[in-house]
Amino acid sequence: MSPRLSLIGIAMSLALLSSPIAHAQELPPSQYYGSTEYVSGGIGSDEAQLFRMVRSTFPLSVNFSAQQGERIAYISDVQLVIRNSADQTVLNSLIDGPYCLIRLGPGSYKVFATYEGQTQERQTTLVEGKPQELNFIWK
Repeated sequence: MSPRLSLIGIAMSLALLSSPIAHAQELPPSQYYGSTEYVSGGIGSDEAQLFRMVRSTFPLSVNFSAQQGERIAYISDVQLVIRNSADQTVLNSLIDGPYCLIRLGPGSYKVFATYEGQTQERQTTLVEGKPQELNFIWK
């Protein structure tokens, strides 16, 4: 390798190390419901920004918020249940942040989210390479 290429490689490495992404905090640890991997959180602006940056790397991203007066605020403590097309529960968990990133295979799913006793339902079809985002807003 030529000295010039080595210097370019070093410069690119230093640029990556000094980027905000490299210094951003990590996502919370993955959790599992059976074989379904999911990550929830997003409390605090840094963590929320990280969730928004990486959500396209997960097949399904679910976001939770509620109307509070004139504004919409992110919420946590939402019971999330996802059922596949065979009506089998593939996820059932209390989500501890406004974001939940989920690794599911391609297929059709019913998604139920319950907050303060009110349940909302969405249907989604996941296709390989096309991440889906669902937003639940309580009023």
